[in-house]
Amino acid sequence: MEIPLTLSEESLNIIRSVMLESAQEAFSEIVRRQKYPRYMTIKDASSYAGVAVNTFRKDFINKGLRVIDPDRLKRIDKNDIDEFMENMKF
Repeated sequence: MEIPLTLSEESLNIIRSVMLESAQEAFSEIVRRQKYPRYMTIKDASSYAGVAVNTFRKDFINKGLRVIDPDRLKRIDKNDIDEFMENMKF
């Protein structure tokens, strides 16, 4: 079923602008996420999460984010950060 809809040129430009901005934000986020390796140092992991290292330790690791610790070379799995942040949504 087709619903006829007529929009002014101004409305179409607003829609185009919003769609372009949304697409640019999505692509920027993809690029940002791809520049980080899967297993990161705490410093890189905090940067990936967009927080300071101390905040990352206090609000991520101390609240249950898993840490990989082979021979005291702490690493954080990028997938674990994504899952942790998803679970913290309210």
